[in-house]
Amino acid sequence: MHLEIGPLRVGKPRVGVALGSGSARGWSHIGVLKELEAAGIEIDIVTGTSAGGVIGSFFAADAIEHAEEFAAKYKSPRVTLSYMDFSVGAGGLIGGKRFVGFLEEYLPVRKFSELKRSFGVVATDLSSMQEVHISDGALIPAVRATVAVPGFLSPEVFGDYQLVDGGLLNPVPVSLARKLGADLVIAVDLDAHAVREKAEGVTGIMYRTIDTMMNRIRLENYKSHPPDISIEPVLHDYGFLDFHRSPEAIEEGRRAAREKLPEIKKMLHRPLSRSSRLLFNPGSIPDALRSLSLRQETGSATTGSSKETDKT
Repeated sequence: MHLEIGPLRVGKPRVGVALGSGSARGWSHIGVLKELEAAGIEIDIVTGTSAGGVIGSFFAADAIEHAEEFAAKYKSPRVTLSYMDFSVGAGGLIGGKRFVGFLEEYLPVRKFSELKRSFGVVATDLSSMQEVHISDGALIPAVRATVAVPGFLSPEVFGDYQLVDGGLLNPVPVSLARKLGADLVIAVDLDAHAVREKAEGVTGIMYRTIDTMMNRIRLENYKSHPPDISIEPVLHDYGFLDFHRSPEAIEEGRRAAREKLPEIKKMLHRPLSRSSRLLFNPGSIPDALRSLSLRQETGSATTGSSKETDKT
């Protein structure tokens, strides 16, 4: 329970979780979320970027076990390849239809409004070179947009928007969690323990280049929008496409979350007696940033028939 008097909120804080990008390492988000739930930590708001957007959508739908069921089916790299519909001339090596098929089969929700928790994802609009927040409208195309790694998965196009991986501009979406109303934000940062390594081959160099840019942006974003607590799984030798190694990633997520439980519980037991408006300052985000609502045609989960935009 909490009491609101103008900008002042007193009482139980709204807890948000910001799930970071990380490709196959994103399986660790499952372990983090399940450990928090087991410890009785109530999460009101979920935001995600890239892999964090995928797992976050299942958690917001109260269907995290569906994601875990799917992860258990990954027994080898061959399974990963079976979900890749290689494409030429579509803006990426992968078309994305099989990924959408996975979402349609396992995710029981089609609209943001049907979710059990407030949820938002971050994408990057290549047309305007700006960050985009999506927390309304059609869910599956929004999740498809946030995972569209440039050069790997083709962009998701909606009218004038050409949407790709949100990790390019906001790898750990703490700012979006604040925007959606979180008083306290727990970040799950999959890149906090990056190691020095030499990139190999064309794709290796391309992905390492993207990771380098994202790492610098992640650190800069923390200066203006720091989380209250950061959970940091350690997955040094976990490759971009190591989706078949989900058991160890999930267990590492549990371990990392357990490590921070005393700190989280201490934070939650402190009375909230500060202005929620001070926790998130929209003026610190560029004016060109948009909140995008995706509308889909009947029977289509990948094509938006119209869009609504409002400056944040």
